[in-house]
Amino acid sequence: MAPQPGSMLPFPRVEHMARQARLRATLRARGADAMLVFSQESLFWLTGYDTGGFVFFQCAVVTADDRPIVLLTRRPDLLQARTTSTIEDIRIWWDADDANPAQDLKGILEDLGLKGSRLLIELNTHGLTGWNLWRCQTTFGDWCRLENDDHLIRKLRVVKSPSEIEVMRKAGEICDRSLKAVIEAARPGLLDSDLKAVYLASILGDGADMPPNAPLFNSGERAVYGRGVTNPRRLETQDQILVEYPVTYRHYNVKTEWMILFGKVPDRQRHMYDVAVDTLWKMTDLARPGTTLGEIFDCYANGLDAGGYAASRYGATGYSVGISFAPTSMDVPPMIYSGNATVCEPGMTLFYHVMNGDGDSGLAMGVGHTLLVTEGAPEVLTWLPDELTVIS
Repeated sequence: MAPQPGSMLPFPRVEHMARQARLRATLRARGADAMLVFSQESLFWLTGYDTGGFVFFQCAVVTADDRPIVLLTRRPDLLQARTTSTIEDIRIWWDADDANPAQDLKGILEDLGLKGSRLLIELNTHGLTGWNLWRCQTTFGDWCRLENDDHLIRKLRVVKSPSEIEVMRKAGEICDRSLKAVIEAARPGLLDSDLKAVYLASILGDGADMPPNAPLFNSGERAVYGRGVTNPRRLETQDQILVEYPVTYRHYNVKTEWMILFGKVPDRQRHMYDVAVDTLWKMTDLARPGTTLGEIFDCYANGLDAGGYAASRYGATGYSVGISFAPTSMDVPPMIYSGNATVCEPGMTLFYHVMNGDGDSGLAMGVGHTLLVTEGAPEVLTWLPDELTVIS
């Protein structure tokens, strides 16, 4: 039997409709007539729509009144849009040498009587390339007024609902088992990519999604890097490997970061670990209602500075996590950096990491976990070992 429209929603229909009502109320409060939604994360949160087709031109029009959402997409996404979302009015643009989906979008806006209207447009999203924004701007001209949405939907979804939190707890459980599997598999002689394969096999075999971005399994001299690199390297008897990766369940992400050492641990590196762990837990304890993200960064900076690592600390030390599609597992903003006035609220989920790559010595250290802000002490969603992992 063919799946019915809306039969594969990630959350109860009533929750998706309540989210849409919140968005419409916010649009009215801002004096906007409608919003052009290009972010796949926003579409999933609002309607349940689940696709990778956002890499092409895809947009949903949400009016400030209660008229149904209209989605413009390509034909390969039609059936998914029908069954995974609450959207019923789905329009198709067709591939051609002279295709201009912005013109199709303008036609939808005309049908909705939005000529001369104020339209908020999602700009900070991988679902809207510069080329597609340019096509919208040149096609619309002064026919309507496009305005920056200022992360409107992202701000609405930064505090998670109880059902979203349960999904993230599930992701955390999968993440915990994967880190244990990686640690158990680690030994000299393996390629660092072999451990990456252990991670992927563990999470995918445990029901997780494919992660939205590649993990970090940086070994040897590359452990000081803050990003993943290509070209696998073989682990030696005296070595180090930094692992940082997302685990994704129903498109909700948690993250972990840990250091695995091989052989004799230099005193300096053990000190780096002690400083990192102490700083991480001090930061964690601050994740309570009323604390700003800037204050959490200050704790990170003070901890590394006091430990002697002012020169190697980063300008940000974590960020919001939640719904993310490729190419990133970061759900930002907000990020944790100096002076950020964003205030912690119950239901926010954050990834903290204390990463310290000492370019002079070549030694690295990294620890990080995902937490949930509650009414009291934060709930840590991802496990870390009690002691530094050393493989002798």
